[in-house]
Amino acid sequence: MRIIRNERRIHVLSFIGKYATLAGLLALLAGLVISFTKPEWLMPTLVSMALGTSLSMVGGFFADRYIGPLARHDALARALKGLNDQYVLLQYLLPTSHVLLEPGGCTVFVVKAQGGQVTYQEDGRWKHRQRGKFFRQFAGQEAVGAPDIEAERQVHKLERWLTSRLPDIGVPVRAAITFVNPDVTLDAAASPVPAFYGKKVKAWLRGPGKLKPLPAAERRRLADALNITPQQEKD
Repeated sequence: MRIIRNERRIHVLSFIGKYATLAGLLALLAGLVISFTKPEWLMPTLVSMALGTSLSMVGGFFADRYIGPLARHDALARALKGLNDQYVLLQYLLPTSHVLLEPGGCTVFVVKAQGGQVTYQEDGRWKHRQRGKFFRQFAGQEAVGAPDIEAERQVHKLERWLTSRLPDIGVPVRAAITFVNPDVTLDAAASPVPAFYGKKVKAWLRGPGKLKPLPAAERRRLADALNITPQQEKD
């Protein structure tokens, strides 16, 4: 598999995730010190505490998505590792964050990194149980939300983008939800959008989810529209 990424975006946002969190902690510490040493300085204390909280939340938001073993771009790439060179993973380059170009079209990935128990319920809602979930989300962890609806929105965005560039080619576009946390327990067989735990998505792409290949000429035009060249780095 070949991987093409917006490395600059990843670098900038991971930098923000790392250092905004640190700056937030320092601001909180400064506010705490001021409150003890200069209790009459109420306004500087409040400003430091508010600034520290805001920076910590911003840093946590980006750190959750761009830093560490569960960084979305790296975790998804590991889950798909082993696919051959007919597959190209594009990350943070298109209207949707993670797109896999396949011989038969495009798959949009919604990547989730929650641990704990995730269930798709009969009423169409997702339920997430995890120890300390409130504090994790306060620190920046994304809520599970409704990944099936999110996936459908992303599919429509990519379809519109492709139609504007390839109006005479009906490129198949679909979505898949991938949970990349090794500590997740997933029960989502009834989800209207296929949902998988980690590397199980690869078996689906090779097996029951394999798309009928596009004609060679259409595949080349699609690759050109996505700015894919043979020189891109291989996995």
